[in-house]
Amino acid sequence: MTLRIVRLCLILPALALGCYALWLIWDMPRPDQLSIIFWLAGGLIAHDALFAPACIALGFAAKKLLPQQWWPPVLIATSASLIVLILSLPVLLPRSEDKYPDNATILDRPYGLGVLIALAIIWFLAVGLVLVQRHNRAAPAPSVTPE
Repeated sequence: MTLRIVRLCLILPALALGCYALWLIWDMPRPDQLSIIFWLAGGLIAHDALFAPACIALGFAAKKLLPQQWWPPVLIATSASLIVLILSLPVLLPRSEDKYPDNATILDRPYGLGVLIALAIIWFLAVGLVLVQRHNRAAPAPSVTPE
């Protein structure tokens, strides 16, 4: 019963937000609506044709190559790295001269350096987690002597 209430508490606000988003999209000009449809369809196609098979192949390769205790940190770090890279594509990809935004201050930051720093932090934390796990496993358990 509690799980149904939790699901209902999650689904109802999600449906309300979805309806609000559709209402906002309905008021947009037709070219913007078509652009949204193309981006959504392109995202689905890219996910199903490229991203999902690549993740499956990487998962199988990691399972064969890496020790079992490394799987969770590597999985989390790989997922976080992919999210950072995908979200940074709009500012990292080259664009033609006529495609620059109206606000020139959007692209005046070193986004490439920021992405590299974010990736370094993610993988530093993953390696740190593996080392902490190894240290905790190698530490001898305290001996308890009966009195």
